[in-house]
Amino acid sequence: MKHETDHTYTLIITAHNSPGVLVRCAQIFNRRGHNIESLHVSPIAGSNESRMTITAFGKRETIHQITMQLQKLIDITAITEG
Repeated sequence: MKHETDHTYTLIITAHNSPGVLVRCAQIFNRRGHNIESLHVSPIAGSNESRMTITAFGKRETIHQITMQLQKLIDITAITEG
């Protein structure tokens, strides 16, 4: 359910190309009861990493909690919140 305090947030995540990374990221959103509104994944040229751009709708506090959980994943190398 969308409330006035909810906003759209974009997370730009850099991660190692390892099996299951995307699933683990999606599970964190699922545990918090949030849908991923859009998702784009592309390899970073010349490296063994990919960039995931995830758009989600929710409260600032919840998105921040999701970001903190994502940072704990071993294959995540960087996260930028927008």
